[in-house]
Amino acid sequence: MPIFNARTLPILDLSLLEDGKIDPALVETAEQSLREVGFFVVKNHGVSEELIKNTFAISRDFYDQEESVKSQVAMTSSYPYGWEKAEILSQSLTGEGVTPDPKETYNIKVAEPRWPNTPADFKPIVTEYTEAMWQLTKKILHVFAVVLRQPIDFFEDKFPDTIDNMTVFRLLNYPHVEPGPDRIRASQHTDYGVLTILAQDNVGGLQVKLPGQDWENVSTPQGCLLVNIGDMMQSWSNDSWRSTLHRVVSLSGASKTNNRRQSMAFFVNPGKNVMIECIGDYKKEGEEAKYPAIRAEEYILGKHYSTIPSIMKK
Repeated sequence: MPIFNARTLPILDLSLLEDGKIDPALVETAEQSLREVGFFVVKNHGVSEELIKNTFAISRDFYDQEESVKSQVAMTSSYPYGWEKAEILSQSLTGEGVTPDPKETYNIKVAEPRWPNTPADFKPIVTEYTEAMWQLTKKILHVFAVVLRQPIDFFEDKFPDTIDNMTVFRLLNYPHVEPGPDRIRASQHTDYGVLTILAQDNVGGLQVKLPGQDWENVSTPQGCLLVNIGDMMQSWSNDSWRSTLHRVVSLSGASKTNNRRQSMAFFVNPGKNVMIECIGDYKKEGEEAKYPAIRAEEYILGKHYSTIPSIMKK
């Protein structure tokens, strides 16, 4: 009987992970949440509230600039990072949707960043934030490795400290829209990579959908961060873990004058040449692999390119 769902997300206390040792209670909670909902909350994560606040502020400053300034670091068909407002996330899932999601994003390949000229403090603040995210990512991957019955350092060689690492930090801005029931701000999708660490403001609108259930609102408790796994981790676990469908909507009770929403997503992706295939020790006896092995770069960019057809045509 499932004990977790989108309304009662589990909270993982990372203070239970110290000196390379993981409390068995943390492992048990993590495994059940990964099997049942694919989302969880982390507390005692080690990222300062001041740093999160400063990064939100510099993101807002970037988006408050004229479009002519933001477009100086625009996403292109030859450079799939940078600023854009053309993405249709549902294209990655169903191939459906022709109208861009009403949002804009700035995407930074962490291992090979390109920086905007303004705001002046953008680079140092974002660099500090991404470094803090990497430290948190290592903790979470240690937990995942133990849950998968692997050595605690199992994932280390899959995330090289080189330009081959495909991890992306995404700053998101959702301009004000007229509130209405289920008005889409980011169309339904699953994340493509290994895991996502999300910081979001208190405007609300993130929703999760589990099989056979309705869309449920998801919020983040004060002082916590939200984590979900992506398709690659579901493949590594041979469908034992859940890469869960989610979207962002304008809630019907939102402000009619300003429901601008901001969030920051740290998309943890492996090295481009890492092969994504099920981990044998985690399969049930006699169970076959449910997905063919695929290079990380091929999968991630294939999904990403499908969401930006207007950019890829240029």
